[in-house]
Amino acid sequence: MKKITLKTFVICCMCFIGLSCSNNQNKIDFELIPVKSGEKWGYINTKGDYKINPQFQDAQFFRDGIARVLSVDGKVGYISEDGKYIIPVKYKDGTPFQDGLAFVVSDGGYPTCIDKSGETIFQLKQAKLAFWFSEGLAMFQTSDDKFGFVDESGKVVVNPQFEYARPFNEGYAAVCQNKKWGFIDMLGKIVINSQFDGVMDFHSGKAAFHNGKQCGFIDTKGSFVINPQFDYTMSFSEGMASVYSGKQFGFISEDGKIKINPQFEDVLSFKGGMALIKQGEKYGFINKEGKIEINPQFDEASMFFGNVAYVKSADKWGIIDKTGKYLVNPQFDGMKTSISEYSLEMKFNFDLENIPFVKTDYYDVTNFISKFFERATDNLFEGLNDSSTLQSIVNNPNYGEDLQATSEYIAECDKSQKITDDVEINKTSFHFLQPIYNLVSDGWYTTSKQYVLTEKVSAIEYQFNLLGDAIDKGGAIANGLKAEIEKRYGVKLDSKDGEFFAYQVNGKLSFAIVYSDYSVKFYVGFDKDKLKELLTQNENETVE
Repeated sequence: MKKITLKTFVICCMCFIGLSCSNNQNKIDFELIPVKSGEKWGYINTKGDYKINPQFQDAQFFRDGIARVLSVDGKVGYISEDGKYIIPVKYKDGTPFQDGLAFVVSDGGYPTCIDKSGETIFQLKQAKLAFWFSEGLAMFQTSDDKFGFVDESGKVVVNPQFEYARPFNEGYAAVCQNKKWGFIDMLGKIVINSQFDGVMDFHSGKAAFHNGKQCGFIDTKGSFVINPQFDYTMSFSEGMASVYSGKQFGFISEDGKIKINPQFEDVLSFKGGMALIKQGEKYGFINKEGKIEINPQFDEASMFFGNVAYVKSADKWGIIDKTGKYLVNPQFDGMKTSISEYSLEMKFNFDLENIPFVKTDYYDVTNFISKFFERATDNLFEGLNDSSTLQSIVNNPNYGEDLQATSEYIAECDKSQKITDDVEINKTSFHFLQPIYNLVSDGWYTTSKQYVLTEKVSAIEYQFNLLGDAIDKGGAIANGLKAEIEKRYGVKLDSKDGEFFAYQVNGKLSFAIVYSDYSVKFYVGFDKDKLKELLTQNENETVE
């Protein structure tokens, strides 16, 4: 935990968002706990027994019997409590499920709402960002940075109009207009005018606010119920709210009276009758009377999830009960110590990582595809085919003067070629089956290259530089190339782990596309075996 200053409170409120949803936490299954062993995540029970062996790059808590996981190759999927995939790992990103729905994004795709069987409910084509559902509504951000809300059918119920917003909680959503915060109801009606420098979500009918100097609480009508008097505060949880005053944290009751005097360096909200506190460099727990129940002794710790908390000691994580007794000795390399993606009760931190969301991966490739494939005619690419030679490339005005032999089998041109404002070719490589030069001695101590201009080219490799709006849209570019090849040449490209490929014979072109979010390589093969060899080399370089 980090101490949150007055400055941080203002910046966080102005900059963005956190999710508070006390009801959300009730749906989380704390009997299956994500843990990290080495570099992989799996799941244990509260006794420390593995129920799902470590195998994921990341794993989140189960909600309603389904959990979001990230595979070792970076794709998102969803598993059931027996560890089997309900929805295969195929998405670029995805939110956890909430109320039976989740948002996912495929390579080159729009934010898409799916149900627990993986069926598409609707797409949000107008959304730059789509956030998970809360109380039946999902927040989204448009390309012009305005926030609105849709219902579970995809109907826009609150038009995008706000500078910032937060998901609904207790029937109200915080919204920002002209750098001031207020609240709307679920019909989008302003119920509390935008007048505060910062607000938190409603809990128990009260919302914390900040007026530029101090913090207090309002009710659902916008009236002060606790006057601004604290340097910082969190939302109410279990009838108490933490406050920061005199450079120390304490707690108040719902009538605004000090219940536990400010005395701690840091705290989290009460859960299960216990609150995490920090004294010195160690963490422990207090009860609602302010008495220490578990002495500060841990290097890091979570709040209590049900009857257990996760603690770190000597670089390993374990599980304790409410008496401080270890149920599972420290042995794991990581645990989900916070569920800040599910609840603002964890900490006050308004950044995008606190709310599950997906970002659109759609990019309009029409202009790029049209201009790039101007170099393609029938079974020629760059005017080359399976009978073309090094001499043909040397004679090409786009490459000849800038061509360099970087190995016996490769001639490269690293001159940038602009395709569109967002995509350029930063290197073109021509691959050959046989050496394109011989080393000839001068009879003394030096050698020179004698080029074999009759050697036939076997493949062209283009490396694209993605800029501007295309900077992280490698998937969209790759899918656009794939679609154009299939339409233009009538060949279906197979796929495997960030690759598309099609091998053809009898003078027909072969193709391969290797991509990630930020890079795309496109291969045109005049010899299918050589193209296969290049892809194998690419895979080996990636592994290394």
